[in-house]
Amino acid sequence: MSQRSTGSVPPQTAAVPAEWLIELQPLMRSRILSADQAVSAEAMLDVVDRLPAFSSYIAPASGWLAAVRSAVGRLGDACPERTEARMLAAIARMAFAARENAAALAASEAALTRAAGAGDLDLQVTVLAQRIPFMAHNAPVPTARDVRAMDALLAQLPPSLMPTHRDGDVALARIAWAGATGDLNRLRLELANFGRLRLPSDDRLAFSAFATSLALAQLHLRAQQRGPAAAALIQAANLADAHEATSELANVQACIAAIAAQAGDFHAAVAHARSAVAAPGACRHVHPDPWLGLPIDICQARSAGEAVQQLAESVLRAQDVGDATGFLIAATAMAAFYLADQRAMEALDGLNEAAEVAKGLSDPSIAPAIRQVAESLLRHLGILKA
Repeated sequence: MSQRSTGSVPPQTAAVPAEWLIELQPLMRSRILSADQAVSAEAMLDVVDRLPAFSSYIAPASGWLAAVRSAVGRLGDACPERTEARMLAAIARMAFAARENAAALAASEAALTRAAGAGDLDLQVTVLAQRIPFMAHNAPVPTARDVRAMDALLAQLPPSLMPTHRDGDVALARIAWAGATGDLNRLRLELANFGRLRLPSDDRLAFSAFATSLALAQLHLRAQQRGPAAAALIQAANLADAHEATSELANVQACIAAIAAQAGDFHAAVAHARSAVAAPGACRHVHPDPWLGLPIDICQARSAGEAVQQLAESVLRAQDVGDATGFLIAATAMAAFYLADQRAMEALDGLNEAAEVAKGLSDPSIAPAIRQVAESLLRHLGILKA
């Protein structure tokens, strides 16, 4: 998608608008416009596979997938099983990006069945790798089976001559699984392994950089390294912003607001909180980011007040699962959004209440950390003298 041509668009035979074809290479356009529906469907799936899994690409991917469905429908029983499997895998990938996890899981199961029927081990690996991150936190037992199945399939495949984006998907799956299981040493190792990959350069690489930046932020946050965590989150925010991925950007900005509040920089905390709710997200369902690994998602918030409500739920989720780092980020982010909503006294009350609750967490450092933020806020408001 990054290589463009200004040549004329040939007469259209595929069920796609002509403007979709303008930026494609001539060879890709001719394949899409082929009278052979199998060739056309495969070419359109190539286009979809090149789209990064940011929420901002859901709409264009859905358009292409609708055209693929039409081509597959016209083929009927003549449609190759691998083409159906690729279509279902693409549907699953974009459904996960849209946080439509139930639909995505169903499509991925169907894709696995079709891929197994076609004897396509590589596609089975791809399907498993793309769903592992989104299932790891909520369904650890079946995800563990998926990880074992993925590794078993990889053992049957010959090593590739050069890294592909499938290798990147596998690496991201292992990164997400290490984070979900709380194995920080493994997470560090998997991030280092990813760093050694030399993946093809296109927009999918930007998404991989986004995901690994969040995983690095998680590693630093859980190691109580606030500065490096903020740097990784800012890198992720820049990538999300460049790709207009507002759902992802909202959650990253919320975490940066939390770190700013912990540092006592409440002006920055408010600025990031307001940026988080400035643009509506593309996702209709909440689902914590699988690489950041914290129980936080404010993508549906359209105001600072709505974000406060969603973060209050995040605080409770973090408490329920015993995630001390998630509790700290959610509680301090909530204070930032209270301030952005011009409710300073409620921000103080929320911090004091969170500090009391944090005494019951396994990490004894969380309660004093939240209490320190409350004291910094008192000084910021001029209530407590330095």
